[in-house]
Amino acid sequence: MSAIKMEDDKLTLEYNLADLPSAQHKAGLAGLLVMIESLKRRKKSPLPETRVSQASAEITFTKEALRLLSDDLYDSQWIEIDSKQKWTNKKPKRIEEIEIDVDGKTKKEKRFIYDDVKPKGAFLQVYYPDGDGLWIKLWRDMLWNILRGIPTTRNVYNERADNKPSSETDKIWNSFAKSFKAKQKGTRLTSPLSSSLFIGAEADNPEKIPFVGPVEDNFLLNFWTIVSLIHVPWEIKIERKEDQIWVNQSSEMGYVLSIPEPNHLEYFCEDVIDVLRSLDTAKSAYRPRSARIDIFEESGLECLYYFTRRRIDDAGGFSTNLHTIEMYHMQKKGNRTRQLAASRIHPDVNMIKEYAQVRDSMKNPFFKKMYLPALISGEAWHDHADMLFYNAPAPIFVHSAKTPKKTPFFGKDVRNKFVAIDKNLEIRKGGDSMNEKDHDDQLARRIFRLIRNYVFRKAEEKSGKRYEEFKNNKNEKGYVKYPPEYRETLEKVCMDAFLAMRGRREQDFIEYFTGTICSVPQFLPEEEYIEVAKDLMEEWRKIKNLSMLAISANSYVSTSSTQKEE
Repeated sequence: MSAIKMEDDKLTLEYNLADLPSAQHKAGLAGLLVMIESLKRRKKSPLPETRVSQASAEITFTKEALRLLSDDLYDSQWIEIDSKQKWTNKKPKRIEEIEIDVDGKTKKEKRFIYDDVKPKGAFLQVYYPDGDGLWIKLWRDMLWNILRGIPTTRNVYNERADNKPSSETDKIWNSFAKSFKAKQKGTRLTSPLSSSLFIGAEADNPEKIPFVGPVEDNFLLNFWTIVSLIHVPWEIKIERKEDQIWVNQSSEMGYVLSIPEPNHLEYFCEDVIDVLRSLDTAKSAYRPRSARIDIFEESGLECLYYFTRRRIDDAGGFSTNLHTIEMYHMQKKGNRTRQLAASRIHPDVNMIKEYAQVRDSMKNPFFKKMYLPALISGEAWHDHADMLFYNAPAPIFVHSAKTPKKTPFFGKDVRNKFVAIDKNLEIRKGGDSMNEKDHDDQLARRIFRLIRNYVFRKAEEKSGKRYEEFKNNKNEKGYVKYPPEYRETLEKVCMDAFLAMRGRREQDFIEYFTGTICSVPQFLPEEEYIEVAKDLMEEWRKIKNLSMLAISANSYVSTSSTQKEE
């Protein structure tokens, strides 16, 4: 349980990680310590006194030190904002006309100019590698859209923009004084939790459940955003235009907040500072490129990656000062902020190592949608491929003239996965006795080879072009130049097989696989062929998923110089 002491003009708060009620509180304690370190680095005073250990922290304030902390936390400034639309219930400062280019023609548009408050966030700027750049803009945008989306919750920032001391200082100090008196009487003082501080809190809710907490614990909720990572998921929309399929990812879908829960307070604070200082400053439009994500789960894995990437050793072990990562997907709609999803990830060395291996090579959003949730849950990477295939057009997965042009191809990510499986099996060859994952990987490799042999032989047969005839026809970079007839036939063979498998189940699929895929000469060793036959009878769904994935991986060959000969 947290403790509070007041003596003369000093206030001391004592916290134990194990006693704090949520990850947001624990992250808040770390955020408070990181903020105090930020004040120290900027040579601000008077500073609170801190004593930190693995599982606890003791922080002593004077009222002047608390005022410094509060003023810095809410420090803001007035800036001018130009808007295409008028703001509700607010008169513009002025109206301007600007010239814009529309299809090569100059057009004038009105802009409504308003004064608005912008939080400074100097305590984060001291750590961010780009200072007052895109990362601090992302933090401000999240703050104004999610935690402080209601204008009345921004009053304390308005005070600081007007160069007034934060009124929160007196409120917090007085509440601590009351809490100390209550403690002396054997009771504990609580206060309501606000959704601007605690995600999920509702003062007024249908169940009439009060959201309250001890005032000294509630104080920590001002600081958890300092140690959390913010990501922006993009909406994935499939559109059809002029017989062409497009994947539109032009709309942001709110923000995902990844809140780390520390298990070693002292070292965790050091890790946070390293993480913030190492954030990638490359940009994509007006966001940090690495803050853009395709699916919700990616945020937690990115957070784990940043916190553990320096802690995985050559022997495969790792250490972390994290207990979990909590993720919240929040989006503002009108005047309401909605929680779209929430989840938690526990650090696991195999999961972290596998994500680190595929992180930079994964480009397709649909592959991530299949792969990353399975990685987090510990399921096989292909377990839910069929659900993906049922809910999107086939050209998303099998290369054809209709395949989206501006989206990295799904099959390329799948091919990379099959190649990685093959390499890992070679590395593990001759090692310990085969486990379940080894069996799954060996099955994946066998299915890939069976499918590859089938589609290549059928493409040769139907196009009249044999691979042996053109395999040595390469460009200056060493890439095979595939004849157009061969390439187009290969795509059709793959599409036909993909659609035939997608609509089949159980015995119907088994008969198709044995009667079609195995209709061409295959060169698997007999014992491997028997293993595939056994798995086909016992786990037809797994064979189906792997087969359709293998078709996707083999459906594309280069038009000129985009793919090396296998």
